[in-house]
Amino acid sequence: MPRNSSQRAAVSALAWPGALGVGAAVARDDIRLVAREGELLELAGEWNRLVDRSRQPSVFLRHEWFEAAWQWRRSDASLFVLGWYRDGALASVLPLVLRREGVGPAAIRALEFLAVPDAQLCDLIVGAGDEVAASQAFIRALEARRGAWDILRLRGLPRGAMGAALADAFRDRRFIVEALESDRNLYVPLSDSWDAYYGTRTRSLKKANNLAANRLQKAGEVSIRWIEPGSRPAAEDVEHTVATCVGISARSWKGNIDTGLDKPGPQAFIRRLSERAAERGWLSVWTVSLDGRPVAMEYQLVADGNVYALRADFDAACETISPGSHLSRQLLERMFGRGLQRYYMGPGENPYKLRWTDQGEALDEVWIYGRTMRGRAVALWERSLKPALRTVRDAIRRKRAAPAGTVPEKETQ
Repeated sequence: MPRNSSQRAAVSALAWPGALGVGAAVARDDIRLVAREGELLELAGEWNRLVDRSRQPSVFLRHEWFEAAWQWRRSDASLFVLGWYRDGALASVLPLVLRREGVGPAAIRALEFLAVPDAQLCDLIVGAGDEVAASQAFIRALEARRGAWDILRLRGLPRGAMGAALADAFRDRRFIVEALESDRNLYVPLSDSWDAYYGTRTRSLKKANNLAANRLQKAGEVSIRWIEPGSRPAAEDVEHTVATCVGISARSWKGNIDTGLDKPGPQAFIRRLSERAAERGWLSVWTVSLDGRPVAMEYQLVADGNVYALRADFDAACETISPGSHLSRQLLERMFGRGLQRYYMGPGENPYKLRWTDQGEALDEVWIYGRTMRGRAVALWERSLKPALRTVRDAIRRKRAAPAGTVPEKETQ
């Protein structure tokens, strides 16, 4: 497993007395630090049984998801997964990674969720009834080595998540804690009929969908392929599907950005996720082809009675005939009437999503500043200096944008 010297040093510095490897004996109440991939893989069974006992199980909290996410994050971070054991059994997991931001002595040591941009949520994983005890155990462990990390960022927390309770416990111990509103995870309810739902959509959306269908039909022979959830495709079919998705992503506008599936990290993530999702019956992939050539795709997971859209790409050369829009309309219609609850579109209130729905689940973000000089400096910058500079910048921009001879509003009062 490739890991540079600074990452190895960071993991070593964060070990503390009582933080055990997976193979070590476990005391009645102990914390284990999982810093190697082999140790992470060994936790699969216990981890998923813990998710099953939690109050809000989610595919984004299962071991398969984090195993896949690590294939991406291993290039820029070190594993820092904390497991709390009670009476020798895994009772909670705080799935973190450690990464350095910046270079040299001023580099910030940041702890954050083991997450990738495709994650629709993340949280502390804990069995029902153990929430308070787990939070206290993790805080004691992190506080014991508070000089070894500068900031802990918890992003993508569902409203009312355990991560928020963890933040409250840090606040009680007089850490500096910043709670922020984040995105909403928009969704389309699937409990009604397609006709009833589509009847609520705007005329402009329906017109755009009809135009996209007409353009595609004029351009050539259109076909849609769907790997359905629960089908458990063969390994070679999974590999072919992943290669198709990667190819479309490479030809899309995302081919120029770091999160495109043709890039090493994202591709390693999607390959591992596809393998595990196919085994579990979660994998759902749609592709639309024009004269046999794949031109658009949507990659989904279907679990817990919900559809989670993770990736949607189209060939940039086909932008004028809108294959992605056509596929979105077709697949969404087929999601209705299958006993599913919601079609989640992913965090972010993008305009195209808001054409389909205005319903969403709120996500929060919490930053906990460490008790190091760097941690306090980051807190000062983020909470005081940065907002003040932003205010000055905005005032300068308003003044420059004002027509000649006008008086700023405050000066007229």
